[in-house]
Amino acid sequence: MFPRYFGTDAQRRMQEVAFQLSFLLKDDPDFGTEGRMWGIDAPEFGETRKVAALAWLQGATVNHYVPKSREARYAEDYARLGLANDRWDQFMGGHDCLSRCADFLEGFAVPEQYRLHRIGPETPASILDALEQTASACGVLPPMTPVLFGQLRKAAYFCLEAPDGGVAACAGACMRNHSDSRFGQAAWWGMLATRAEDRGQGLSLYLGAMAACSMHAQFGVGEFYTGVRSDNVVSRHVCQKLGVYDSDYACLAILDPAAFGEGGYTK
Repeated sequence: MFPRYFGTDAQRRMQEVAFQLSFLLKDDPDFGTEGRMWGIDAPEFGETRKVAALAWLQGATVNHYVPKSREARYAEDYARLGLANDRWDQFMGGHDCLSRCADFLEGFAVPEQYRLHRIGPETPASILDALEQTASACGVLPPMTPVLFGQLRKAAYFCLEAPDGGVAACAGACMRNHSDSRFGQAAWWGMLATRAEDRGQGLSLYLGAMAACSMHAQFGVGEFYTGVRSDNVVSRHVCQKLGVYDSDYACLAILDPAAFGEGGYTK
């Protein structure tokens, strides 16, 4: 089965190139992917050319675990190479996150007529279509299906099907780095999105908690991280409620201006 890609033409091209690069990079602990593009986490300053090459090839790349005290230097280096920059605060969670998520799941009841899906190869195309629609409306880019399905990286993605057949909410997590990486037991966590008409019921909290607890139970993940905009009050509140807090790190996007000159590759 051929991979499915999501988003705009530029986003789909980025994912398609990333899929091809996976045959070269998937077993290399220096590189990681959450299914959107390949990147390098916590790069050394001497690796900026390597990072730039990924950006030119894919249209964009990413660095997680960048100390905020050093991010300006990285941004300047990438800019000198003709690349654009974007950034998020890196929110992180550990034991407190798992405890809060478990408590939330214990006290939460999914509203009647909503159906939980764990996304996998058997997921109907209609659900994937609806998931893309809900995620895109919230500025969220789903990963390509080899990661969404947990085939290329260990992952857990969930969505709630609403009574009208649409996807009310979605969330997920994946171990984007190779097991031999120093981030090999951490998971990128996020893709939180809720349809406008289904908000106010705690659905994204439920699915976010499901993703974290599932990754811990199945794969032993004890550290979670995600990128959140400094002005995204709603996402920051959701993260903090589940024990995922702002840290001393930033997530940097490095962008080919011809592909993503009007803004970042995702919200």
